[in-house]
Amino acid sequence: MGFSDADMMGRGGKTGSGRMQSESADNQMRRERLRKLALETVDLNKDPYFMRNHLGTYECKLCLTIHTNEGNYLAHTQG
Repeated sequence: MGFSDADMMGRGGKTGSGRMQSESADNQMRRERLRKLALETVDLNKDPYFMRNHLGTYECKLCLTIHTNEGNYLAHTQG
């Protein structure tokens, strides 16, 4: 049983290219890539406003916000 062109329209991706990645997986990979890039370019040890608290979360001393990981803190500071 074959598929017509109309059946395959709007599916995205070429035949045999593998499974399409979901939008949320794309976003997660993008965020991880940007986090790694930011960690390479910014030295958190030299940041006077970066502090790890007793709960294991990170704080911005300047505006007193709490962040769950370094990536969130970097996103906060870099806009």
